[in-house]
Order: sequence, then structure tokens, then C-alpha cells
Amino acid sequence: MFFYFVWRRCRCVLLAAMVLVGPVYEPAQAVVLDFQLACDLGGTCGAGDFFFDHPEALDSLNFAGAVYAPFGDALSAVAGASVTFSHPDTGAAGFGLSNFSVAADTVTIYVGGRDLPGNQVGAAAPGGPTGSFARGQGNIVGSLADDFSMWGGSIAFDTKNTNGTDRNWHFDPQTSPGPGQTDFLSVAWHELGHVFGFGTADSFENLISGDELLGAVAVGIYGSNVPVVFNPASSRHEHWGSGITSPPYASEPDVAFDAALVLGRRTLVTPLDIAALDDLGWEVPGQLLGLHGNADGDGDVDGVDFLAWQRGNGTTSGAIVAGGDVSGDGAVDDYDLWLWSQHYGATATAGNLSANHQIPEPVTWGLFVMGSIGLSQWRVGRQRRAT
Repeated sequence: MFFYFVWRRCRCVLLAAMVLVGPVYEPAQAVVLDFQLACDLGGTCGAGDFFFDHPEALDSLNFAGAVYAPFGDALSAVAGASVTFSHPDTGAAGFGLSNFSVAADTVTIYVGGRDLPGNQVGAAAPGGPTGSFARGQGNIVGSLADDFSMWGGSIAFDTKNTNGTDRNWHFDPQTSPGPGQTDFLSVAWHELGHVFGFGTADSFENLISGDELLGAVAVGIYGSNVPVVFNPASSRHEHWGSGITSPPYASEPDVAFDAALVLGRRTLVTPLDIAALDDLGWEVPGQLLGLHGNADGDGDVDGVDFLAWQRGNGTTSGAIVAGGDVSGDGAVDDYDLWLWSQHYGATATAGNLSANHQIPEPVTWGLFVMGSIGLSQWRVGRQRRAT
């Protein structure tokens, strides 16, 4: 199980961005993320259910899913299957559904919330039975697994602090979380990474040797094998190693799938995070392996990139990076503008301006917090996962 803890620490702001120069990515088939409220499984959602009490949460979760939606994998349909998952509202492991169906190129993720144990703020895992849903992706289980697929999975979000007060969630994608707030997007991005196989897929574990990820795409971005953390309880490597940041940024940001998240701050998904998902089997857009928001590939995110978005805005399919599609979904829309705005001003290190980065729970993952946020001396709460 993954844990998220907090300690006080002085820390400066880092820009989340990277470099992209490379061929245009045309997804074979975008993945549809179908979020289903777990409270509907027992009837009708009402007061006390996380997504009823926080009506803005579902919109925010769908927004978070936009990072993963451009992944291009042709997933076959699932029909009349028996599936299991950890129920987000009750915590019941192995909760089962019979006669379950999901459309081609779609993953169904059951979401909810409850008072998670201790300081845990989130938990997620792919659905089971493990290895039963290859969906046309080849070998997804065992020591020879080199790809990953699932019908979906589940994510739970915490409802209470350890003192019994309501957890202070921040849901708005357009604004930054305040001191002491838990950023919903940051947690959702992280947990979706586990549903999509980071730390859960056999194809991910098979790329690890000596507590280092050897995946070609991640190594190509990082410049060497990437340290990862092993959890004996799950016999899996669950997160990036402590202190890992994503090059080739001039100011390297914390990765989203590492063992830490800063309270009161948003942690964006970085190209190194995306690279690991590419390595374990997903087909990802090249622009997500480079400087996010950099439409012209010149190693900085500036007004020229905004003009590319402005010229292409409204394109619904077939868009290219230079035409403003910085998210990789083939369209140019408000999400591309948001992605550009989050990285505006970011630059790459000089040596990477022309780099081409397109290189060839059964276990439940949880996020925890501990401690408080200091407002003086730039002290922020930093959430840390530990085993």
C-alpha cells in the first residue's frame, strides 16, 4: 500500500514543463475514461457520499482524465464479464459485479470517498481479476508481460482529517490550492497513474532491475536508469525514488508519481511520468513527452505558442502540435490553452533544445498526509508516501 505523509520544509516553486521536438503523434484511438459513482451501485447518491457532498469533484475528475484520454490503444470491448474491485465508498476488497460490460476503447473507473485510515487521502487500483482483460493488448501478466490493459478500476478520496474535521479539498482547475488544502487534481492524476499501471502492471515491474526502471523512454528523458521504490508488502515498485525530478527542464519539477506531494500546491504530471506509462505499454502522444505547451518546439513556452493555439482553436480533429494541439488529442480547445497557461515561461536546458523524446491493489495505492502547514518562511506541507 502507498502512503502519503507531510512534513514542513522550505521549498521554492518549480516550473513543470519539458522539451518536445519530434514527429507528429496521431493516436490510433483515444481512450475514453468513464467515471461511475460508486454510490449509485447501492441505489441513489445522497448526503454523506463524497461526490454528492462535493458536486464540483466530478467535473474536476473529468478534467484530470484529460491527461490520459489521448493515449492511443485499441482496446477491445468487454461483455458479460464478472469483475472485482475495491469499493471506494466502503473499502470492501474484491467487491464484485456480474454481467459487466464496457465499450471498446473505454475504461470504467468507479469513484467515491470515505474516511480513509489514518492520514490517507486517496487510494486506487486497477480492477480484477488480474490478467483477465488483455483487450487485444497481448501479454499483460507474468514475467513475460510487455503490455498492459484493464477494464478499469477504482479510486477513493478521503473525507475526513485525523481530527474528524472535513478534509479541505481544492477542486478548481483554474486556481491554485491555498495553504493547507489538498489539491484534488494532483491526487486524481496520481491515482489515475496507478489505475493505468504505474506500480501495478507486470509490464512495469518487468522493466525494473536493482530498484531502477530501465524503460527506454523514461531512460531517454532522465538520462540514466530511474530510481524506484520497492514495497515488500506488495512485492512491487510503487513510486519514483525520493527527490526524482523530470528533465530536461531549466527548473526541474517534482514528478507526479513520486513519494511526495506538496499540500497547498499543484503537482502536474510530467513527461517522465508519461514516459513510464509509455514504457509499460500505452501509446502516448509525443507532445506529452516534451515541454508541455511548447507548440513550436523551440524549448520555451511563450506567446508564439499561444498564437499557435489561437490560430488552431476550434479544430476538432487531426490537429498537430504546431497547430496548437499541445495535449495530443487531435483537437485544439480550452484544455490546450489551460495546458499552455500552466507552463507559460518554462524553458528547457540548453543541451535539450533539439532532443527527440520519442524513444524507442489486488493492491490498493493510498495517499496520506500528516502534520500542518506553516505560512511563514515559505514553509509548505509536503505529502510523502512511505511503505
